Amino acid sequence: MQETLRVRLQRSLLGHIPNNSVFDLSGRGVNKFKLYRNGIIKMEDIPLDILNASQRMQVQCFKNQTNVIDKAALADFLGSLQYPLAYLDYETFMVPIPPYNGIKPYQQVPFQYSLHIGKKRGAELSHREFLAEIGQDPRRNLIEQLLQDLPDKGTIVVYSSFEKTRLRDLAMWFPEFQKNIQRIIDRLVDLSSPFKSRFYYCWQMQGAYSIKEVLPALVPELSYTALDIRDGGMAMRAYLDMQDMNDKEDIETTRKALLEYCKLDTFAMAAITDRLQLVVC
Repeated sequence: MQETLRVRLQRSLLGHIPNNSVFDLSGRGVNKFKLYRNGIIKMEDIPLDILNASQRMQVQCFKNQTNVIDKAALADFLGSLQYPLAYLDYETFMVPIPPYNGIKPYQQVPFQYSLHIGKKRGAELSHREFLAEIGQDPRRNLIEQLLQDLPDKGTIVVYSSFEKTRLRDLAMWFPEFQKNIQRIIDRLVDLSSPFKSRFYYCWQMQGAYSIKEVLPALVPELSYTALDIRDGGMAMRAYLDMQDMNDKEDIETTRKALLEYCKLDTFAMAAITDRLQLVVC
């Protein structure tokens, strides 16, 4: 379970701070350092009456090590998904000096995707993937292959609004694909929404709803820890480093690590969906 940079910094400055402290409380509205200065350090010691509803749920679930599940709301969400389900995830890079036409400084540019497809519930997943070649503008090849790989119907499942924003960028860069890209956007469903809305909250999530927090809580048998690349920042750095590599073995090792990481992202989404379906049955 990953900590935010801010929390890691706070722990480094205040070495005696335990896990699940006042600094792990999600959201705003509470002065965490004021609580700390008043001797309130552990999460279970935070007064509930100063918290908003979401924070109160986090503290109560942690203290009791319980989960909150709204089966009716989950059923409504899952009912919006139409097979075949296509689980989509991008990896991107951003640099201060744009290497290709039409890109702004520090604009996210997709260079890779993973796509798992389930034709029906319980069916074996098929997998498609794309990773740009070294030294090439990845954008056109990526969107052309994605349009071929995606099924013509069904829901496209993503995690957060990140993929939608990247699709809009691709439509801007390549107007000839705009209509087809809009059809993709119209089929997107955000898998993070039931966790963000607290339809399903596990005490281990520490108030967060990113896939890196949700996956170990719902599907602990899956983990990023054994991978050489374990998050999007590492993926971006690996891709940029690969552009300067000359050794074929190093290039192949990096490509394999990138593909493994992105593949797990979409497989994880499918596994999370399966767990949610079991909950509402």
